[in-house]
Amino acid sequence: MTRNPHERRTPEQIRAGNRRIGLVMLAIAAMFFASIVVKQCWFSG
Repeated sequence: MTRNPHERRTPEQIRAGNRRIGLVMLAIAAMFFASIVVKQCWFSG
């Protein structure tokens, strides 16, 4: 997958990409911490 060097991404497209990556990372972190909490509650007995 080669990119065309003449097609520059606009700052708005870069921000949209950064926002999308940030939301994915936030979702992964939230699921990670939620799984820890569930394990603590589920297997505490």
